[in-house]
Amino acid sequence: MKKITLMVAAMMTMGMLSLTSCSEKTKDSANETVEEAKEDMDDNVAEAKSDIKEAGDDFEAKVKEDKESLKADIDEAVAKLDKKIEDADAKMEKATDKEKAKWRDRKKELNEEKEDLQASWKDAQNETADKWDAFKAETKEKIAKAKADIRD
Repeated sequence: MKKITLMVAAMMTMGMLSLTSCSEKTKDSANETVEEAKEDMDDNVAEAKSDIKEAGDDFEAKVKEDKESLKADIDEAVAKLDKKIEDADAKMEKATDKEKAKWRDRKKELNEEKEDLQASWKDAQNETADKWDAFKAETKEKIAKAKADIRD
């Protein structure tokens, strides 16, 4: 963009110099050159705007696709946490008082992770595109932590 602006400025300067010291024919030629430079600049500006809009549209589509993928990952992790919570409930029914306390603590941890993931999804719906990558990385870490806890 700067090159185009510099090129146009140089062409205009050359045209002005030509106009002040040249014949009518040269002046007309210089005017044509200036007009052509203006038209080229307008075309380049329009093309740049189009490219920027297309890049923005592509980025928004990527963010939407990422959100859908993230939602699926969150749903999967929440479902697995629900299963582990059910398992903890079943184990508490058969456990001794000491073991019940252990399973209650474990169930509490699992519920907190589940709530954290669900809150992350609510946040994801409100995240703007410019903060998306950082948010996605943070949420992926939460999912990985939940999956690691599920394996325990």
